[in-house]
Amino acid sequence: MENRINKRKFCFIICVNNEGYLEECLWYIDRISVPDGYEKEHVVIRDAKSMTSGYNQAMKLTDAKYKIYIHQDVLLVNVNLLSQLLTAFEDPSVGMVGVLGKRKFILSAEYSEHWDTGAVEVCNGTNAIYFNFSPEAKGWTGVRAIDGMFMATQYDIPWDEEHFDGWDFYDISQCEQFRRVGYRIVVPGITSLEGNWVFHDAGQCEYDGWEHYRRIFCEEYEDQGYHYMTAEWVKHRDEIREKQNQIMNVFSANDFNKAGEMLMQLEAGEMNSQLAQVACYLVIMGEEMSAYGGIMSSVLQEFDEFVREYEQVKFALRRFYFEERSGAWASLQNRLRAGKISMKFLWVAAHESVADPNRLWWRVFAEYQKEIRELMKQGEILEAERLLQQMDEKWRGRDGNIFLILIYVFRREVESGMQRTVFDRFADPDDMIQHFIRLKLYLRRIEFGLAQEYQREVYDYFVQTNVSEYLIFQILQKNIFYKEQFCRNLSLLFEREEGTDSMRSKLYRQLAEQE
Repeated sequence: MENRINKRKFCFIICVNNEGYLEECLWYIDRISVPDGYEKEHVVIRDAKSMTSGYNQAMKLTDAKYKIYIHQDVLLVNVNLLSQLLTAFEDPSVGMVGVLGKRKFILSAEYSEHWDTGAVEVCNGTNAIYFNFSPEAKGWTGVRAIDGMFMATQYDIPWDEEHFDGWDFYDISQCEQFRRVGYRIVVPGITSLEGNWVFHDAGQCEYDGWEHYRRIFCEEYEDQGYHYMTAEWVKHRDEIREKQNQIMNVFSANDFNKAGEMLMQLEAGEMNSQLAQVACYLVIMGEEMSAYGGIMSSVLQEFDEFVREYEQVKFALRRFYFEERSGAWASLQNRLRAGKISMKFLWVAAHESVADPNRLWWRVFAEYQKEIRELMKQGEILEAERLLQQMDEKWRGRDGNIFLILIYVFRREVESGMQRTVFDRFADPDDMIQHFIRLKLYLRRIEFGLAQEYQREVYDYFVQTNVSEYLIFQILQKNIFYKEQFCRNLSLLFEREEGTDSMRSKLYRQLAEQE
């Protein structure tokens, strides 16, 4: 075996039961930089009987010296992590590297409840958090155990299939195996979110087999001082499952208000992955009902469809979060245009999917603004209106709110049979904005008394840009304070330029009398 080891090769090893997660996992692996003179590959094990059997199988399928065992729901976001791994492995006493660890021995082996070293960005299904247990640490910290989400090795030690034939405690067992033969286990010091190695889309841990294998672990490594005692939460496991089942029954009966109330009453550790999906569904539904007065996203019609689409939306948002030029916006754009999701849907997903949602949301919002402009340029006015109406006024910003006013005017002009509309004069969205601002300034001058020498300039602008009464009325309603004075002054302007009996002169004279 030693003769066939390729000392300049990395292999990523993944046990898989979800092809969607695998696709995402591999996308991030493809982005990772390879040090000069080295190569990388990946081995995927499907339908493994256990994590240990899958890893042992993969170990035999690669000649790479450096093996990186990761969960299918792990996204490797640090493109330079291979170079950093080589730095750690320059020390031959270092056998394994993790991203999350525990420095001290724990009698009960409940390491996963007490990590104190390393960093990770993790999503539990309803929100994402960045954990950094040692933000000031640099270099490498020795630990007793590491989390199985990421375990990189430079030596091959078989995984214990005999005792750990499931999906729990294989990681802590392997740490003890490495320690038994004298190798150290280390975790990198990460000082900020930008230097983080791993995003773990962990969801809610079910712990179905965890307690069973913790008992086996404590018995197998009793000589190391471990001792098994039943965890406190196990005593309440049946009660917790009953709560979870009751909520699902209420939700399945479409009593969404009651289901939401029951979810709010759950204590820490009582949520499971399915209920996390329910919680996201209810939050998005509530946001849309509040903002739009009804359900806007078509995927909310069926819960199973929502689950599938929400997963894909999260994947796209995260690609966009970690690499702005990833092309992920196209996937979101298509869903928006098809009406599958709304901007409120995206807003909730962005805030539940990553630890720095503001950074992600501003990227999404910038693309949203580009999308509106592109639709306006293409003449897809009503589609632009649909997307604009999905955002709160404060989020639409100045330009978005002006676009909505112009679209409203466009609708009125078309209904009245006008041959030329507000959009016929200006095809470029930026020109539309400037036109609206310029017209608003002119009308405000009229409100406060336009000097006679400027009246011809203003009138000519009205004629050249085909300003309709519908547009003037919109500015009058929203931006003019002294409405009576404004109408009298505008009536005088039209009287001067078009005559006392002109339609517009009479119109604004009548409006002034009504104010």
